[in-house]
Amino acid sequence: MHCLSLKMVCETKIVADDHKSIPGTKNESVITSSLMWPPLSSHPSDMEDSMRSDKVYIREFHPYDQDAAQRIFYEGLKERIPNTAFRGLKQQPKALILYVVLTLMCFVITKSLLLSCCVPIILMGLRYYFSRKVILGYLEHVLHTDMSDIEQYYMKPAVFR
Repeated sequence: MHCLSLKMVCETKIVADDHKSIPGTKNESVITSSLMWPPLSSHPSDMEDSMRSDKVYIREFHPYDQDAAQRIFYEGLKERIPNTAFRGLKQQPKALILYVVLTLMCFVITKSLLLSCCVPIILMGLRYYFSRKVILGYLEHVLHTDMSDIEQYYMKPAVFR
């Protein structure tokens, strides 16, 4: 499997603020970028050549984009599940301390090293399960409310009564 280098992702240049350099109409914005997920190629150098020549154009939302926008939104938020479950521990030192205390209590009570080693694994599994449950619940709610009609919720100005 060939992975893209981090450098390609970081070379993105956004030119939407420089209106004179934007081709097309005034409302179009352009991002000049390497393609982040190129099609699979048989040779890595062919893939790198195709990425240098590809450009991504951002245009206004159209109603026929609804399914693709929902899919991208759904997949993007599902990717956040591991981040929420595990990387979020860095910002939650109290939770880490609680996990260590529970593990130590298990060892003191049972005197079993094997069982004590299972406690953090079980806690991380529960953390992942509940993070997944919360995010999937949010996705279910959002896909039936504002993401079900993107044009109504996001493309038209809000009316305050």
